[in-house]
Amino acid sequence: MAPENNKAVTDLLQAAVRCYQNGQFEEATEYCRKVCAAAPEQPDALHLMAIIYAKNREFPLANDFFDRAIAVSPRRADFHSNYANALFEQGRFEEAIRCCQQSLAYDASDAGAHNILGSILLSINRLSDAVDSFRSALVLQPNNPQVLNNLGNALQKMRNTEAAIDCYRNALRLRENYPEAHNNLGLGLKQLGRIDEAREHFLRAVALRPEFIQAKHNCLEIDPVWRVPLESKRLILRRYHAEDAAFLHQCHGNAAFMDLYNRYIPRHQHIDDLAVTLSQAHEKHPCQLKTVDWIIFRKSTRKRIGIANLVDIQYQHRRAEFQIGLPDPADRACGIALEATLLVLDYAFNRVGLNKITTAVYGHNTSSQKNVLALGFIQESYLREHLIDKASGQFVDVFGNSMILSNFRKNTKLSRLSSRLLGRTIVGLPESVKN
Repeated sequence: MAPENNKAVTDLLQAAVRCYQNGQFEEATEYCRKVCAAAPEQPDALHLMAIIYAKNREFPLANDFFDRAIAVSPRRADFHSNYANALFEQGRFEEAIRCCQQSLAYDASDAGAHNILGSILLSINRLSDAVDSFRSALVLQPNNPQVLNNLGNALQKMRNTEAAIDCYRNALRLRENYPEAHNNLGLGLKQLGRIDEAREHFLRAVALRPEFIQAKHNCLEIDPVWRVPLESKRLILRRYHAEDAAFLHQCHGNAAFMDLYNRYIPRHQHIDDLAVTLSQAHEKHPCQLKTVDWIIFRKSTRKRIGIANLVDIQYQHRRAEFQIGLPDPADRACGIALEATLLVLDYAFNRVGLNKITTAVYGHNTSSQKNVLALGFIQESYLREHLIDKASGQFVDVFGNSMILSNFRKNTKLSRLSSRLLGRTIVGLPESVKN
């Protein structure tokens, strides 16, 4: 190639790189095409085309250009490591690992290749190998916050939470405005029960990146609103306290009540032991317990009249199971259960951001099943002889029902009932959602 052509190709390639660095991918691609027209085997142009196609998730084209670039310059470590990253994004993990290993065979001092390899190994749960790769990267770049964050993630998966927290803190010392590290640090602190500290970091992650959905969900999962009592015209629902032990013990000993409410709660726990259990649970946030348990009080007398629960809370899926029970049949006949249910639905869908509430009703409790469906729950299953009652040895059928957020929002009956019993409709969008 004539010298003037060499200069023209170099100028075009430099223009392509500048456009790429400025995020002008279409312009960069056009310059690369001009380079390839003049010099079809120019490896850097082929490589840059591959990277751009990978960023645009046009992976068949990206793979083709990576292969062509590597065929021209097979010992370019950066070609292999970038190809590995593209294969990783395609879920082609074993091929990506081989590309990383090839890259490191040509240049073991490339911290980026060690980091990519660690990320791939982490994604397929080869945790010890991932830790080794991230630590190799840190030997080469000890002040790389991304690698520190990734190492923290691997250690967290290995349940070495304290060491993971140290990694996240070190990453944040190097880059304070690092939303992923704030979110991950929050998860580590939450794991250790340090809920208030965790919330500070989740909030910081959201402040840095308002569209960070997972951090938003993490904020809501540990929000103080979970602990706030629920109140209506006639009722107060507040979380269990130690002083509720006698009432709960009485409920548990009421065979007719438990036959409808929950047959599988231990019924013979000593009151003092129960009080200790309740005291310990009250100190924890519901996200730690995966349950919210309320005593239902009649407001006028402050008398305990029932129990309501959200159990098996799976916040990553935004769902929980609802239970409610009133020991006195007279209370069941005067709308107390309905009013308490409306409070819990408002709490679940509007306050704490759940998407689905399920409820299980024993097959013989046909009146409760009828009431559940009347409120707008949908029967999803009828599980025949699904459970066994240890006392009688008899199998128990179970109705499975659910309500999801989109149906709740359109439920005109709940709107009418809540307006009458609570003095407000619960089905419209809450202010936090509107804003």
